Amino acid sequence: MKKKTKKSNGDKLRAKRIWRIRDSIQKLEDIKDRIIAFLKGDAETSDRAWITDAKEVYYNIISAWEMLRAASEGKDKYITTTDAFLANAKSRCAQCSSELGILGRLGNIIDSRLQEIFAECWDTINTELEQLKPEEKLKPPTQRVIKESDTEYHLPCSVCGEIAVSFMLGVSKSSKKENFCCIGIIHGGGLHISTAKKIFAWLEQENIAQIHIHLKKNSIIFEEGIDAYCPKCDKIYCNRHYDTREEWDDGFYDCTYGTCPEGHTNLIHD
Repeated sequence: MKKKTKKSNGDKLRAKRIWRIRDSIQKLEDIKDRIIAFLKGDAETSDRAWITDAKEVYYNIISAWEMLRAASEGKDKYITTTDAFLANAKSRCAQCSSELGILGRLGNIIDSRLQEIFAECWDTINTELEQLKPEEKLKPPTQRVIKESDTEYHLPCSVCGEIAVSFMLGVSKSSKKENFCCIGIIHGGGLHISTAKKIFAWLEQENIAQIHIHLKKNSIIFEEGIDAYCPKCDKIYCNRHYDTREEWDDGFYDCTYGTCPEGHTNLIHD
């Protein structure tokens, strides 16, 4: 029989703190129920999916808390899962807030309460999560552009070296046609095949700024340019280090902003 590891006083205190987060989650459940009752009583929203959005705020926080508990017991694989649920919860809360914001004075009052309680839940879970994460050993890349082959290039995050953007030219398995695509931190899509030679040449020169400008002028899909690129400091950042933030309008996705470590905020997807 495997001998159980005795918990330290620090582990016991952490377990108690995490357990007490239930009190905040209970308040979130209460405001979730209040939002649902409010939406059901509003003729204009009775047929919309807004009730589901309110529920998802709560369920993502619950899931984040449960994953945090597992992570605190030494199951490190749940650290990333907790992060993912927190990100989803923040996105759904922003969406729910945009919906409540157009429903008059009472909608705004309920939204203010939602924001207050959500911040309490999110902050306490995230604080405990950050303490569980191993010390980050940042490895800034030695190259601005990584050439995998003549038809595949990657742009690493200037802070940690994680691949943030990829440009690839290849043959699609389904259509059997040659495709040129770009995959960023927020979205990806196809580029006109005729631009591949030009963009690959700029990548060889590490001229990321020129690619960014070209995409903004010539691509509908990438009308904001390379989503991982900050033109103000001429650097590439991964999703985490660009600190992305979604904006919602009347319950519908509007755009995404990114704030780089230098404090520059840019519209990166619209």
